[in-house]
Parts: sequence; C-alpha cells; structure tokens
Amino acid sequence: MTDRFSLDMQSERLKELPPYLFVEIDRQKEARIRSGRRVLDLGIGDPDFGAPPELIQYLNASLECLHHHRYPPQGGTTVLVDAIRHWAGAVHGVALEREEVLVTIGSKEAIGHLPLAVVNPGETVLVPDPGYPVYHSSAVLAGADSVRLPLEESNQFWPDLDAVGPSTADAARLVFLNYPNNPTAAMAGQQRFLDAIRFCRDHDIILVNDAAYAEITYDRPAVALFPLAREENVPYIELYSFSKTFSITGWRVGFAIGARGVIAALARVKANIDSGVFGAVQEAVAKALASDFETITRRILAVYRERRDILAGCLKRASLTFAVPEATFYFWVRTPGDMGSIEFCAFLLDKLGIVATPGIGFGEHGEGYFRLSITVETETVREAGRLIETLPEKLVRG
Repeated sequence: MTDRFSLDMQSERLKELPPYLFVEIDRQKEARIRSGRRVLDLGIGDPDFGAPPELIQYLNASLECLHHHRYPPQGGTTVLVDAIRHWAGAVHGVALEREEVLVTIGSKEAIGHLPLAVVNPGETVLVPDPGYPVYHSSAVLAGADSVRLPLEESNQFWPDLDAVGPSTADAARLVFLNYPNNPTAAMAGQQRFLDAIRFCRDHDIILVNDAAYAEITYDRPAVALFPLAREENVPYIELYSFSKTFSITGWRVGFAIGARGVIAALARVKANIDSGVFGAVQEAVAKALASDFETITRRILAVYRERRDILAGCLKRASLTFAVPEATFYFWVRTPGDMGSIEFCAFLLDKLGIVATPGIGFGEHGEGYFRLSITVETETVREAGRLIETLPEKLVRG
C-alpha cells in the first residue's frame, strides 16, 4: 500500500508559486563561493550598517524590563503606537486615532497576511509588474486571482489604471502600490495617488501602498498616501517598515496606518497567526522614532548618497542605460544589447563575480532590466563599479 505521507506534501496553492527569487540568487552565490571564487553581492537589499548605536542602547535598556519577556499586546505596545501617532502628526499633520495604527512584524508579514484578511477566494488582487514577489504570492496563498499591472518606463513606472478593463476592475478587491518603488526606484507624486484613490473609489477597491522605502530618499521627501486617502475616506492601508529606515532588517518590526475596518481585519488575522513583535524591540524603535529619527536617517542617507553617486558614475562610463535613483538603494538598469535578464546576470556573476538580480524575477515586465543594490560596504560598491566599467570589453570578448 502506498504511504500517502511519502508523496509530495505541497498544497496546490503552494505549487502555483514560482521559486522565491532571492533564495535562488543565494544558491548561485554560494555555489561560486564554494568553488573558491570572489563574490561582490549587489543582489539583495539588506543594509550592511547594523543597528544604529542609539537603537542598541535603547534595546539593551529595554531588555532589563521583565514585562517585555512576556507576550506583547495585540496590535502593538502603547509606547510604539503613540510614537507612530506623534510622528504622523509632526511630519504629516495627521492626528491618527489608536484604531488606525497597527504594529507589524515588518512590512513583508503585513503584505502576506493582508489578502487573507480582506480578500475572498476567487476575487482579484491587482499587483504591480515588475514588483516585489510577495504581492503576487500573498494573493495566490489567499486563493485570489492575481492580475498584473505593467509598470512601463514610458509612464515613469506607474500603472496605467485607466487601462484596466471594466470587468477586471469590478472584480478587484485589492490593489498593491509600492512607492518609493522596488525594483525601479520610482517615486509617486500627490496627483498619482489621487488618481489611484479615484480609481479605487469608482470600483470599490481597497488601496494599499507599501511604503517600506519612504525614508530612503535623496533630493525630495516621498509623498505619503495615508493623509490623502484618509481625507478622501476610501478604504486604504499604508505599510511602513523600520527595517530599511533604521537598517534593522533582522529585528522584524514595522507598522500599518489605515482605515479602521482594514486595520481591524488585518489585526484579527494576526491575532490568530502570530503573537506580535518582541516588546523590547518595540520600545527601542519607539524611543528612536521619538528622539533620534532625523539624526539616524540623515547619517544613513549620507552613506547611501555617496554609494549611489559612485555606482552611477561607473554605470555611465559603462554606457549602460538607467536613471539615477531619487529614492531607495536600488539601481534599475537595462540589460545591454538583446541579452535577457537571467542571461546577463549569469554573465555578470561568471565574468565579473558580481551578483545582480534579474528583472524577470519581479515579473514578465521586468525582463530587459537588472537590479543592483548598494547595501554593501562602500569599497565593495566602488570595486564592483570599476569591474562594471570593463563590461563593454567583456561583452565583445564574450
């Protein structure tokens, strides 16, 4: 008799997901390292600074509080929620109620759980393409239909919402936006968000903006969705993360601001699935947000700006086509000639030892591009840039 537990244990929904992009990149990178060859990893956006000393100090002090070693309150500690509300008032002029804020385990967790909270099986979720792979994955795992919205360079990598067919729009329950954008580094102005608000009101769609990179901007601040959507009284949620802002991706802490009904639905899912963020971490980031926010972000941005300028100069000298990013720590670059993104990234790794992310990994409309990240030491960025300058010669030789 066949042992049913020896068969493939994956659910049908899980089988619908492509391999997670960054896992495959890690596999290729590790294979090269095992062979004894050098790797310059500009593939994944994982900040290299470590936690700012202010945060380490606050965390060490918070660890002494015994109550932090018990379950944290559902929805977030009062100290962090109040710090977020104060930040929203001081920076954006919005007086948020407690019910409009939810502490999350970073923004990725919130993205993953949101469709489970507000989308019924068979309904449609609109996701950007190219886009962070978790938008599509979260829709699939919720039993929804994932429909791609092309982000074209000709439209400044903003989805043409007016081109969405009426039947698709009417079937949609949720639309994901992501500005500042990963992978393209595009920013969205106020009018863009107002257009999205109008689209969602016309079709009764929940509007989402993943604002994980909101504080990584160089020349002008990012426009926030929540003051506009709140004023227009549409169902919305905007997701923030301390991971990139404070360079603490491993701490897993972020927050959501949204309409009460959307926040309540996400909070109910989380109450049934997770137990929140470690209280000492919440207290530490609350203190940093209240006291050291500008100091920390200004220090981090100064380093990213230097790295951005170094790499931009090298890419120009290599005659590659790209726009200097105004936000995020990513470069979105056209592949040279007619090379596909996977082929070109394999070439970069083999010939130069540089890890880059193929655009196709972010969706079919990412084909023809590759992404570089500057979340590695400045000298590594400089060394990789010098090697990239030799690309024209390397491509001729093959």
